[in-house]
Amino acid sequence: MTTRARGRPRSFDPDQALRRATERFRTYGFAGTSLDELSEATGLARPSLAAAFGDKRALYLAAIDRLTARVERQLRSLGELGLPPRDLVERLLAGAIDLYLTGTDGPEGCLIINTAATQAAADPLVRDKVAAFLAIEDARVAELLAAAGSSAPEAQGRLVASVLHSLSVRARGGAPRAELLAIARDCADLIGGPATTS
Repeated sequence: MTTRARGRPRSFDPDQALRRATERFRTYGFAGTSLDELSEATGLARPSLAAAFGDKRALYLAAIDRLTARVERQLRSLGELGLPPRDLVERLLAGAIDLYLTGTDGPEGCLIINTAATQAAADPLVRDKVAAFLAIEDARVAELLAAAGSSAPEAQGRLVASVLHSLSVRARGGAPRAELLAIARDCADLIGGPATTS
């Protein structure tokens, strides 16, 4: 005899709800986002939101985990293209710029760099997740550069990651796309030499 789960079956997509909550947090940060706003953003009543994700902090931590996993997947995919160091860096930074310039209320940058780094001062678990994200980012970028033939992949990887963070802050601060792309080209030139024209 089989037993049936009690209650109604889940009638929402948890990943979609988490994506919407992540966007809300990316725009307004942890402190600037209320449970009512998360309920509105996800389309879930507060009890359903709590049943699916726990409290606001648990949802924020899940948003950080979701973004960390996504960034890691994107970096691994970029490595499959077999680009030389300069092109790799320019492609990586241009892709980040595209993301950083999106948002419901204008350019919002990166959830982790622009909001979690601030929340980390008050929450040790958020601080640990930010540190883990940065370590993963540094390691994956260094791996990409090593595979592309870089002679100093760790140092160059940290430089590229630092430029990623700067681009996020600049995008949120209103820097235009052309300025951000110029910074990306400068970084790519430092890593792989100036672009050649045919």
